[in-house]
Amino acid sequence: NLSGFPYLLARKAGFDTSEGIAGFTPFAELFIGRTAMGGFATGLAQELITGDGILAQIGWRDQPNEALFEFLLFFLAASTVAGVAVTFKQLSSGEMSKAQFKRYQNFLGLSPKDEQARVEATREAQQKELDGQALADEFAAVAAAATASPDATFDESPELSPAQEQDVTTAYLRKIELDNARWAMVGFFAAVLMEAKTG
Repeated sequence: NLSGFPYLLARKAGFDTSEGIAGFTPFAELFIGRTAMGGFATGLAQELITGDGILAQIGWRDQPNEALFEFLLFFLAASTVAGVAVTFKQLSSGEMSKAQFKRYQNFLGLSPKDEQARVEATREAQQKELDGQALADEFAAVAAAATASPDATFDESPELSPAQEQDVTTAYLRKIELDNARWAMVGFFAAVLMEAKTG
């Protein structure tokens, strides 16, 4: 049921709910990522103001706390195992959508495009000399071109229409937001884990 209240609310906020709101979906990753970015920034700001870390702010003042540290490690491991199990279940039962499968492929660097890029990079690296001769030749060619014509430009970017520029910019900003969200999730959990271990 993609018309329930949570879906309507999420779509109103500008989230993509076409694949649902739970699991490895665009909505879930972006929503949790935005929450982590906000939590990380808020926790850091409060720590700068009060001098208390994130755990101390919510009442865990007896730091370091080995039991809490072990619980957090167990929680991370258990949630990772559960997520992997659900993913494999979806994959083996055919419940995983093609878009979701492709997203996993891209995330893990297993797409045919990634493999082709790895093969080409390996082949290119094997063909180049390791002493930097190729780089020296390229620098000499650029320097020669620059001194031959002082008015020469090296901008090889194609002209884009305003709509194309908007599409490129939007796609870039979405990718950057998603990358930042992923790092914020990792950073927030790492900050809490380190505080539990060291105090």
